Amino acid sequence: MLAGFTLALLVALLLYLKIDALYGVGTSAIIFTSFASSIFIMFITPNSRAAKNAKFVKSYMLAAVVGYFGDLLLIALPLAIVVGLVLFLLIVLMILTRSEHPPAAAIAFAFVLFRVGIVGLIVIFSGVAIIVAVRFLLEKAIFEVEREVRRLDERKLRTKKHVRSIDDSYKRRQQ
Repeated sequence: MLAGFTLALLVALLLYLKIDALYGVGTSAIIFTSFASSIFIMFITPNSRAAKNAKFVKSYMLAAVVGYFGDLLLIALPLAIVVGLVLFLLIVLMILTRSEHPPAAAIAFAFVLFRVGIVGLIVIFSGVAIIVAVRFLLEKAIFEVEREVRRLDERKLRTKKHVRSIDDSYKRRQQ
């Protein structure tokens, strides 16, 4: 449920900032699908390597910055070469920084393909902040539920021990 809520917030952000109007129809679709893939990884498979907050944040920051500079390279180089260079550089940087989160690659591609500028950086940074914040709240809620379950289990265990103690005492008296 929170994954869907998070995605709805991101779509609202993309619509509010009118990304498609600024950079062309389809820009928000690529950003949206990249974030949707990340949300799936972050919320549905939270223990996977790619679901770590640090990997997620670093990968999106790298993708946005590399994609932004890739957009600038289009002045001198053809699109096909720039896309290849951007993806290669992003992969190398993700490996070097141990921030492998595959859906982020779509962000770099969107920046180059749709010539996404500064507003795109704001969208990506805001989107990352939203996802991390909601995941943090989810983790806090889950941890609180786990703590309560543990407390209940401990009470149950204490009650069982107490009942056993009474039973043992009763058996000793009968002997």
